[in-house]
Parts: sequence; structure tokens; C-alpha cells
Amino acid sequence: MSEPRSDDEMVLKLIERSGLLIALSEEIPTETKLQTQPLLKQLEQLLADDDRDVDRIQATHALLQRELAEFADLDALLGAMENFLPR
Repeated sequence: MSEPRSDDEMVLKLIERSGLLIALSEEIPTETKLQTQPLLKQLEQLLADDDRDVDRIQATHALLQRELAEFADLDALLGAMENFLPR
């Protein structure tokens, strides 16, 4: 049986999958890709900080949700991600 994953591991996996989906999707405009890929990287960096700024993490996630809400697959991934983010 596999080890249960921590919340951090789950969030990082969802960030990775979101980034791949953004990069490979033909339905997402290039401008949106260029705006959201750095936000995913920023979220990853914020989560890696020892002294986490939970407000910034939540704000970055909310911005990603607003930018990508019209794309169902990404909306689902970001919705799942919300369950594992620090509060």
C-alpha cells in the first residue's frame, strides 16, 4: 500500500498538472498562458517558503481561479488544490 501524501505534496502535484495542462491546451489563448504560468510558479515558491504568507498564497490561488475559470479541467484542478492549501 502506498504512503499517504501530505497536503504540500498534493498541492505541488496539482500545480505541476495544471502547468502541463496550460502548456499543452490549444483552447487556452497564449496571453492567458503567459499570465498564468508565472502565477503557478509563484504559488509553488510561496508554498516552499519556511515562513508562509497564507494571505498571498490564497490571493494567488484566487487569481488563478479567476483567470482559468472558463476552462473546466483547470477549474477542477484548482478547485481540488484549494482543499490542500494552507489556511
